[in-house]
Amino acid sequence: MRKFGLINHNQYYYYGHSRQPIAAALLKATQMSRHTMEDDSTMPLVARNLPQAFPGFDSDYVREVSEGRRALSTPLLMTTGTGYSIYKSLIIPSMIAANREVILVTCFWAPSVTRDAINQALKELSAKAMATGTRISVQICFSSSSLAQNMLLPTPKNGQRYPPTAWSKLGLPEQEAIPGLELRVVRKFFWPFGMIHSKYVIVDRKLAIFPSCNVSWERWYEVAVSIKGPVVDHLLSFHRDFWSNEHITPVSDSHTEDSIPDIAFDPGNADGSIHYPARLDSDVVQTTLLPSPHSPSLLPGYLRPRAVISHCPCAPAAPSSFSRTPLLTITYHLLSTARSSITMLTPNVTEPVVLDLLWGALERGVDVCLWTNRNLMTTEQLVTAGTTTPRCIQTLKSQSQNLRGRFEVFYFDDGPGARTVSGDEAEVTPIKLHAKVTIVDGERMLIGSGNMDVASWRTSQELGVLLESMEGVEKFGKQWKYSDLLNDTD
Repeated sequence: MRKFGLINHNQYYYYGHSRQPIAAALLKATQMSRHTMEDDSTMPLVARNLPQAFPGFDSDYVREVSEGRRALSTPLLMTTGTGYSIYKSLIIPSMIAANREVILVTCFWAPSVTRDAINQALKELSAKAMATGTRISVQICFSSSSLAQNMLLPTPKNGQRYPPTAWSKLGLPEQEAIPGLELRVVRKFFWPFGMIHSKYVIVDRKLAIFPSCNVSWERWYEVAVSIKGPVVDHLLSFHRDFWSNEHITPVSDSHTEDSIPDIAFDPGNADGSIHYPARLDSDVVQTTLLPSPHSPSLLPGYLRPRAVISHCPCAPAAPSSFSRTPLLTITYHLLSTARSSITMLTPNVTEPVVLDLLWGALERGVDVCLWTNRNLMTTEQLVTAGTTTPRCIQTLKSQSQNLRGRFEVFYFDDGPGARTVSGDEAEVTPIKLHAKVTIVDGERMLIGSGNMDVASWRTSQELGVLLESMEGVEKFGKQWKYSDLLNDTD
C-alpha cells in the first residue's frame, strides 16, 4: 500500500513503499518535536505508525507545542449558519456592545449584505460613544477584496493602511459619519500565495469570537464560537505581533473589570431563519489557541524541483512534510491519536498529510466521517495542489476498503446545498460547506480558519482554537441539522 505524498502517479500523489524507514523517521521526529518549534522547520509525514510514540492525546505535548497557550477559558456561545446570519446574530451584537475597542480580522472583505450590516453597526457604535462622551477604537484588518487586487497589489510587510478618504470605497462609513470612533483599516497580502486567512473578533479585550466566515457574499455553511478568559489574552498578543505596528496597551493593563459587554442579540428574521446563538453551559474548559504563520512560497509544492524530479522512475520518492506550526502540529497529533472516531467538516481536502492521517486512522480501526464539497474553489485546488477534493477522496476510498475503520463521505453541495430557495431566505440558506471543524473521539473540537487543503497547510496564515469539551461537541452536533453528525461513525 502506497502512501499519500507529493509524487504524481496516475493523477494522484503518492510517496514511499516501505514502512520501516517511516517508523524510524517517526521516532526521530517525535523526539525532535518536543524541543524547539521553529516556524520554518518541517516534520516528516509518518502518521501510520504514530501510536508507537503517542498512545493517546497528550495534553503536556499540546501545551508545549502551543507555547503555553493551553489554559482554562470559558466558551460562551456557539452559532451556525451562513456568514451573514453569524454576523447578524452574534458578531454585530457583540460589536455594538463594545465600550472601548473592537478588533475585526477577516480574510475577504467584499461587497455584501454582511458588509452593509457592519457599516450600519459602526454608525450605531459611534452614536453610542458620542452619547457617553467616549471614543471607541475600531480596527478592521483583511487580506483581500478581489482576486485582481491580490495579483496586482501585494502589500508591504507592515501592510497597507487605508486613509479615511478611501473608507467609502471599502463600504465603510465616511469619517464624519462616525465621529465617536477611532477607525483603523489595514490590509496584508504577500505575493504570490501569501493569503492571511485567519478570522477573529476581539471586543474590549475580554471577549473573543472565532468565526469560519469571511465578510463576503458567499452563502456558505459556517460556525462561530465566543470565548472569554486567557484565550483572549493569547489572541490579542497574536494580533499585536502580526497586525499592529503601533503601541498597544499591555494586555494585563486592559483587564480593569471581569465582566464582558452586555450583548443584545438580534432576535432574527420573522420566519426564524436566523436563530439566537446557543449558550454553552460549561464553566471553564481547556482551550488552546493555535496559530499557523504564513509560509512564503514562489511555487506550489508539487511544482518544486524535488517533487518534479521525483516523477522520474529512477528517482527516489519525495517525502511529504509540513511546517511545524502549532496549528498543523496539533492537528497532526489529534488525527494521529484518535481512538474511536473522527468527524471532519472542511471545504476541501487535498493535503497529502491529512489524507495519510485519515488512512492511518482507518487502519487503526477509527471510524471517519467526512463532510466536504464536490465543487468549491476548484481552480485554487488545481493551482495549489494539482488535484481536486473528489479525486483525493476517491483514491482514499479505494485504498481504505479493507481497513478496520468505517469511512463515510458526504458532499454538502450534492445534498443540503442543492436545495433551491429564493427571496429573503436565500441569504441565510447555505449552498456550500465552509465551516472548519474537526471532532476527535467526541471529546475534542478544533475550529478556526484552517482547511484540510494544500493552501491552508502550505502557504496561508491560519488560526485555530482547540476546545477540550464534550459539551461543546454536543452543542455543535445539535446545531448541525443535516444528519446525526456525531453518530454517523458509530
